[in-house]
Amino acid sequence: MKKISILFACLVAVLTFNSCKEDTEPQYNNPTKFTLNTPALAAQYYELTEDGTIDLSWSQPNYGYAAPAVYKVSVSLLEDFSENMELTSEYKKCYAQIPGSEIAEAICKLRGITSEDDYTDEPARAVYFRVSAKINGIEGSDIISNVVKIDQVKEYCAIQSPGFIYVVGAFTGWTGPDAGAAGHYADFRLFESANAIGSKVYTGIFDIPAGQAMFRFYTALTGWDADSYGSQADDSPIDCALDGGIYNGPIVKGKGSFNFPDWQGGSMKITVNMNNMSVIVEAGGVDTSNSPFIYLVGAPSGWTAPSADNATHYEAWKLFDIEGNGVYTGTFDVNAGEFMFRFYKTLSGWDADSFGSQAEDAPIDITLTDGVYTGSATDGKGSWNCPDWAGGKVEVKVDMNNFQVTFTQK
Repeated sequence: MKKISILFACLVAVLTFNSCKEDTEPQYNNPTKFTLNTPALAAQYYELTEDGTIDLSWSQPNYGYAAPAVYKVSVSLLEDFSENMELTSEYKKCYAQIPGSEIAEAICKLRGITSEDDYTDEPARAVYFRVSAKINGIEGSDIISNVVKIDQVKEYCAIQSPGFIYVVGAFTGWTGPDAGAAGHYADFRLFESANAIGSKVYTGIFDIPAGQAMFRFYTALTGWDADSYGSQADDSPIDCALDGGIYNGPIVKGKGSFNFPDWQGGSMKITVNMNNMSVIVEAGGVDTSNSPFIYLVGAPSGWTAPSADNATHYEAWKLFDIEGNGVYTGTFDVNAGEFMFRFYKTLSGWDADSFGSQAEDAPIDITLTDGVYTGSATDGKGSWNCPDWAGGKVEVKVDMNNFQVTFTQK
């Protein structure tokens, strides 16, 4: 009897222990409460700067346990948040130093400012904040906090406009490139792409009559001598020719002009890369400054890592979707022995957003029959390799809708 009592007591203890364990294990709840704290200095004056921050803190939503939530901050100029902007940064803690640059950019966009020329200085204003939270992969975990107001926030112009340089030459009338000619040269500028501000790669398309294709470039309207870039240092033109409709050559600090004596007139596309000091001149051409694009990555581009740090390098290796139909095209000089490449949709590293000949990271050998190759493509890191390529220009077409590529020798 005594043994039975002891066994019974042990059984009760085990059941009690299990019951307590189940009661104390964390259980997920769809959140119903999420509080953004009002900053202690909310009534003070904040002047935003590029390097400054505004500190915010919040409670974790009541998920039922210390969940690994992801937080994002939104900004509005209206208390009801009917118009708002979500900031770029994500946070994984319940406090953050919000970059003043992100806040200023959001305020500018909420004001409808799209370029530096649109910006007008205004007094400090009330700015409203809220925070969103979610647990990645869990449906129903999204929740938005209350709104808090910071009374006096002074923004600055955080909207960057594409940089530009000037083309000066026969077709511009050889008008002196000084400050008084700014109005004249407004239509003779080459611009950075809107999605590559700071790249120092400038493009423009100009209608140039026959006999007037002689020009050089100026980075500022400071007169003839200070900011001139051309074919050579000496103030003397160098004759150039379009090979297959394209000229690709160096550019140097100086006043030598590029002269195309055989130019028959018409549209000419000019691209100046101030990073590798080169100029590309093309007969015809289409404005690609706001077109979607992908990147060619491989032997022609030096197998440079497709990362954000190398965005400037890859300005010269873009294929553009000119028609907005998911078909990307570009023409490139590819040396003999270097016809091996694949494509990247973004510059997010080797493993993300790669588009190639197969999923496996291994090249597939191809042959251009009568100068043309057409084949299938897929998400992956396989490259196309043409071992018989003798060098020259190749037109590349990537059809993202039908997962197909076409390479045409030019």
